[in-house]
Amino acid sequence: MSDFPPPGDFSGTYPGTFSVTYDVVYSETRNRLTNAFRMILIIPHLILANVWRSFAQVLGLLQWFTVLFSGKRNNGIWSLQNDFMGYATRVSSYGSLLFDSYPPFGLDPGATGVTYHLDYQESANRLTNALRLIWAIPAMVVTIALAIAGACVTLVSWFGILFTGRQSRGMFDFLVKVNRYSTRANAYLMLMTDTYPVYE
Repeated sequence: MSDFPPPGDFSGTYPGTFSVTYDVVYSETRNRLTNAFRMILIIPHLILANVWRSFAQVLGLLQWFTVLFSGKRNNGIWSLQNDFMGYATRVSSYGSLLFDSYPPFGLDPGATGVTYHLDYQESANRLTNALRLIWAIPAMVVTIALAIAGACVTLVSWFGILFTGRQSRGMFDFLVKVNRYSTRANAYLMLMTDTYPVYE
């Protein structure tokens, strides 16, 4: 019996699979000044994140060949990708107005309140990795839809913080879920896990 999920299966419950955990500590009272200029303050991080992302994607291609021929992930490649993912989650969270502390550049999480974790699994399914770009199409469609909704909620949240100094818990929770799904989709697309991304 095959151990890989069909492309439309979103359960993430197949044996031997791992899923990304991601969360952010909620703070109702927010800094109006840093949020007002958030899109300017984040620019250096966006530049670094995009350069780092390109490198992580090249590593994903190398991992694709590794899995295809050996059925196993290379731990060194995976670890370099995982370092990027940790940084990328803090950048995206900062851009989504989920915390106010300026995130450090690099691997140090600082006082961001962002939690990211993904366990390494050496064994990998050759078939789902070989067809990953096809398998990931539904997840990418969901990611794009959530990104559009997330951008709208972020804008509303920005005005709320600007005028009240507070962030709605409902909007915060939704943006956390959007970032969590996006992070899981990126990890899946870069062959870091065989677990299909789930929105929760």
